[in-house]
Amino acid sequence: MQPITITYPHTAISAEALPLEPRQVWSVAQTVRSQLVVDALVRKLEVEHAFERASAFRVNGVSFSVHWDLEHDLYGEGEVPVMGMTEFDPAEPHSIYVSVNGKILGGHMELLRSTTAHEFGHVVFDAPGWVRHGVGLRAVNFADVPAGRPAKARKRPFDARELRANEFMGALLVPPALLRVDFQRLAKRYRFAASERPSAIFRGSPAYEAARLDEDALAEVHVALAERYGVSESFIRVRLSRYDLLRTGMSYAV
Repeated sequence: MQPITITYPHTAISAEALPLEPRQVWSVAQTVRSQLVVDALVRKLEVEHAFERASAFRVNGVSFSVHWDLEHDLYGEGEVPVMGMTEFDPAEPHSIYVSVNGKILGGHMELLRSTTAHEFGHVVFDAPGWVRHGVGLRAVNFADVPAGRPAKARKRPFDARELRANEFMGALLVPPALLRVDFQRLAKRYRFAASERPSAIFRGSPAYEAARLDEDALAEVHVALAERYGVSESFIRVRLSRYDLLRTGMSYAV
């Protein structure tokens, strides 16, 4: 099987990513997605099938294998259940291990899909540096979001790597170009009035001000898009905002 092959701006010595703009992260996600799916127009990424192809990688010239476990219980420090974890052990310098808490998330496909895609982001952006310098490293991991904790308890200090993995997750599951097409079709169907200011992301494309739209109609659009991509309605709202298609007054940093 051919490896998932990716190159993005990085340091030559470490193979680690240089600071990336959101659009660069989205481009990397699109490159990955194009190697996971046969049909470029498919909307819902089925993680079980897609990640069967994601066992071998070559990122920034660094080759490694990835082992996925989406079925078992998963615990972080202090035996606290977590939703996902990406690990590297220098004793196996060419292997990355990704675990997603299937016992907890198995009945919540939207959350399982987004958690898996987030961990995929760590594979793409963090694993090359681990593998390149594996001999001198201790075991390292990203343990993501304690499972079953209230939202306030999940907040952690700012970490650009986590935000980057989130942005990758968003673009992998809901690609900008596909969402633009689907949202514009629905906007036309519901006769949404476009903003005087077009999208800053898609040159010449209409954008919409949420405050000026019918709330019930907009809610129906969110539901339709969420079902089509297999994510939550809140996930769709964030992606519409990130791609400057729907303006809600909220900002999301990367």
